Amino acid sequence: MIDLHLHSTNSDGEDTPSELIDKALRLGIKAIAITDHDTVDGVQEFLSYGENKDIIVLPGIEISIRHEPKREIIDVHIIGLNIDHKSPVIIKTLREQLEGRLTQKEDICNRLRNELDYNITYNEVKAVASGKTVGRPHIVEIMIKNNPEKVAGKSKNELFKMISIGGVAYVDREFELNLEESIELIDASGGISILAHPGIYEAKDRANFVEMCVNAGIKGIEIEYTYNKNRPWVNTDKKEWAQRYFPDFYRKLAEKYNLIKSGGTDYHGGKKEIGIGEVNVPDSYLKSFI
Repeated sequence: MIDLHLHSTNSDGEDTPSELIDKALRLGIKAIAITDHDTVDGVQEFLSYGENKDIIVLPGIEISIRHEPKREIIDVHIIGLNIDHKSPVIIKTLREQLEGRLTQKEDICNRLRNELDYNITYNEVKAVASGKTVGRPHIVEIMIKNNPEKVAGKSKNELFKMISIGGVAYVDREFELNLEESIELIDASGGISILAHPGIYEAKDRANFVEMCVNAGIKGIEIEYTYNKNRPWVNTDKKEWAQRYFPDFYRKLAEKYNLIKSGGTDYHGGKKEIGIGEVNVPDSYLKSFI
């Protein structure tokens, strides 16, 4: 069993890179990958700590790409596996990407406070994040903590939509890689580009969406994933349907386009009651990465 989609405290996870390895070892996981959002800051610790352990550890990243509604690219993420985290090009580009991410999150907090009368400051959100990367879950956490009356009756998913593209508090990033640029960056760092959790995207034709990514140069696709515990399927009557349907659907597309198969839980810690390795990603996928 393997898990090629994990987050640490260097983005929005609850475990340090070393703790991810310790947990995976206790579960008997054969291989794991660290895929923090828009940062490789935890990769060196991850590789060093795992070097002499009875587990295969892969360096990775999850890149948030620019919204392009005309191409139905909204909240799409590209995972890079087996990247060279010390590559000058990836370090430089990710620095700009991270600056764009942080500025955006600060602007969203300001809009929530100044235009929508939410009790929230960016400093509070940063404190919750603790690491260098600030994400929407951190903003939502403060929205709920500080504004119980304003959020009463609203689900977490509804709050996420408020600060996502099309939402009343959403603000675009000043700098963000597009689909092709993210794939090129992963290629340039010697990695393998993977379309992350394709079943969560709101595409009119899911097969055509994958074909577009193939034409852009994507090398692989995430098959196994925790659809039943993540937006937009969690807390709906379709969550178990999604968990059964999407892996089979995307496995067939992977075979059609000769894409590398990957899979993972998108584990962030105790959040969402997701456990490392719980989606049973086949060990056979490893041959594409080692």
